[in-house]
Amino acid sequence: MFSKVMISRLDELIGEFDTPFFSYLLYSYDLDLYDCELIVSKIRSDISEGIVSSDENLVEVVERYFEAKCIETEKQAKIEYLALLMDEADDFYIRFLAGYETSLRDRDIIYDKVKTRILEDNITDFEIKRSLKYYFSNAVKQESYIRTLKMLVGDSYDSLTVKSVKKQFPNIDDSDIYQISSEMYSQILDAHDFANIRSAFLDKVMRRSEAKKAEAIRKWDDLVLGNGDSFNRLLESKNLTIGDGEKIKKDVRTRILNALISADRIDGVFLTRICNDYGRQ
Repeated sequence: MFSKVMISRLDELIGEFDTPFFSYLLYSYDLDLYDCELIVSKIRSDISEGIVSSDENLVEVVERYFEAKCIETEKQAKIEYLALLMDEADDFYIRFLAGYETSLRDRDIIYDKVKTRILEDNITDFEIKRSLKYYFSNAVKQESYIRTLKMLVGDSYDSLTVKSVKKQFPNIDDSDIYQISSEMYSQILDAHDFANIRSAFLDKVMRRSEAKKAEAIRKWDDLVLGNGDSFNRLLESKNLTIGDGEKIKKDVRTRILNALISADRIDGVFLTRICNDYGRQ
């Protein structure tokens, strides 16, 4: 009932995109008619689904949606501007960035860092340029750190250190190494000072392994404890006892704590296979 009243009120405010209020929106937020139509359609949908409360002031709601779209459009334009500034043929790049000897990986991470600042803080064009100069400069100043990190992980995550890490922490894979090295790369570009970059790398690996264990334990407990009746029925269907079930729980938990099973493997199919294997044994 309330949604119908609000939608009716919205129709009065917007009309056929020809009311004084809509003219004010068009003038204030500088959006094209197509974007405006999408925004109004979104507001209607959110009213129908109860996302917009009947207690809210509809004029304020409409302005909030238009302002959000305006900010989104502005951020997208800044991201495109960032890409232009990092084009090697662009005048800004030639004048201020080309002198720094940076790798493609350096530039990719710098781009991601500045893009994140645009999305999170909507930084100004001036701040975008200032950030690029800062990160490009740090990529050169921190070259010893970057070189050491590259040696640690290898070109294809195949260094002796990485091989040793994977043997010690079996739940660590290439994607983890990539994310850890990218995080450290980002810290290097922020001028972070590492007492020992190898120790910092190994510490992050250990913490990530422990976090993955914790995630797997939570998922396993949800599977066998949160759905106890389902687990018991599965045991019964496989001619297994409650005691067998307790042994299965303990065995899988131990393997998780030894980093031999990761969370992405744990689901109903995994549980059924484990019960089948136990039954055959």
